[in-house]
Amino acid sequence: MPGTARPAHQRGAFSTGLALGAVVVLAITLWLLRTLVLVGFAAILVALLFRAAGRGVRRVLPVGHTASVLVGVVLILAALSGTMTLVGARTVTELSALSERLPEAVGQLEDWIRISEIESWAAERIQSPGAASTMLTGISGVTSGLFAAGTGVLLALAGGLFLALDPGYYRKGAVALLPARFRRTGGDTLDAIAAALRAWLLGQLVAMLSVGILVAAGLWLLGIPTPLGLGVIAGLLEFVPYVGPVASAVPAVAVAFIESPRSALFVIALYVVVQQVEGTLLIPLIQRQAVNLPPAVTVFSVVAFGLVFGVAGFVLAAPLSVVALVLVQRLWIPYADGRPLTRPHG
Repeated sequence: MPGTARPAHQRGAFSTGLALGAVVVLAITLWLLRTLVLVGFAAILVALLFRAAGRGVRRVLPVGHTASVLVGVVLILAALSGTMTLVGARTVTELSALSERLPEAVGQLEDWIRISEIESWAAERIQSPGAASTMLTGISGVTSGLFAAGTGVLLALAGGLFLALDPGYYRKGAVALLPARFRRTGGDTLDAIAAALRAWLLGQLVAMLSVGILVAAGLWLLGIPTPLGLGVIAGLLEFVPYVGPVASAVPAVAVAFIESPRSALFVIALYVVVQQVEGTLLIPLIQRQAVNLPPAVTVFSVVAFGLVFGVAGFVLAAPLSVVALVLVQRLWIPYADGRPLTRPHG
């Protein structure tokens, strides 16, 4: 009859279907905007770094939140500028020398393992019809990728600054998007994610600095050319778990191979030792304050996020895994245990 209320089970089924439909629409939207989502996530990491600097400033100066963040950002920029002034010129010189020596190293490695067929293969590819257009397309793709990466970095820095200046406003807006019965749980989860990411980020910065110093010092003691430049590369790539350390060792081994195969073996041993020191000493100390990511989870997350999101997925795989682990601990495990996720919103 018209106007008759639906039975409770029909209303429940309708609500469940509506919720599932909303989840599907949200997932599709996030997938279509995945690049923007990754830039936003990078902005959150930048904001956490700026806020950490602001808290350090407030311990020394009696200033408010906004002023402390701005002072912290200025101090970070000043520290980067000072570092570049002190060692930047030498690092750039070494990196330039490294770029000049790498072709020679690759050539010697090619001769050593006798794969001269690569040259003939490349020549055939260049002379084949359509090779020129393919090369131009590749160059255009690389240029577009570099421009997009630069734009993404600038957006992440600008967004991170705005988030750091007024984090409460954006947190309140995100929580307000949730149904009222989930807002307190959602707010608590956001706070837990922020705390885990902050601890992970600060620990990662310590690990990057330590690895960079150890690698540069070790290469200098071994007499390998461009130790500072190679140390900078090792420190930066340390941000990407597993893949980064292996990638950073490749140019160092190539440069050492120019000196002798024996030097290359010593460099390989150096990188293995540095990674062992990191794994046995640095990582346990870092994970006392951060989320303990199991090695297997980290490996598969790097591969999964890299396959789904490309290079940005590789770079942000570890912090994204931290977020996923916190969500599992805060939301899925209580739900699987039958504990209520909703609490009165106050």
